[in-house]
Amino acid sequence: MGWKTYLVMYFGTGNGSATEIAKKLELLGFNSSLGPVDFIHEWPNEPSKSEVLALADKVSATLKGTGSVFNLDTHN
Repeated sequence: MGWKTYLVMYFGTGNGSATEIAKKLELLGFNSSLGPVDFIHEWPNEPSKSEVLALADKVSATLKGTGSVFNLDTHN
């Protein structure tokens, strides 16, 4: 089992629909999921702290102005 970052979304009522946000997250390398997490990003190797934070920055930029918030959890 490799390293994965699990993303849980809390969609807001600002700009952008859930479908639009999901498409943007998929462009960042996340795959949508059903169950306790909404999206999963699979790393080819163990990520560094800076790589995980860079991914979090990209998610944050993607969600800016949507009123949505998120939680990331990275482990193997």
